[in-house]
Amino acid sequence: MIFAYTLEQVISGQKSQTRRLAKPDEVLHDQSRVMKGKRVLYEVGRSYAVQPNRGKKSVARIVLTGLKKEPVSKISDADAQAEGYKTRAEFLTAWRTIHGKNADLNAEVWVLAFKLQTADDDVLEKIRANG
Repeated sequence: MIFAYTLEQVISGQKSQTRRLAKPDEVLHDQSRVMKGKRVLYEVGRSYAVQPNRGKKSVARIVLTGLKKEPVSKISDADAQAEGYKTRAEFLTAWRTIHGKNADLNAEVWVLAFKLQTADDDVLEKIRANG
């Protein structure tokens, strides 16, 4: 999973939730799996590699602990903090920056809750040194 904008928050443990745009052909099964056809995209209990960007080496692993689907605009202050932001407004500003000024705040997203499983020691040291 790519965390280009919030990698430090993931590695430091400040981020335990992420939102990903839901596509029309993606379906939630049993409140524990998101499927696209027969392919499992996200599954509670499964471990995922954390990448700083597309094509970059994995620097950590996370385990999904929960998932749900909701519009971006439904994010609460508590969820914004789990996303690594201080407030809902700060998260929504970042969302618009990442997705464009005209980002649809009513767009449906997958809300993926996770916990950090492992992290590359070199990456942890860089974050601590800059932190």
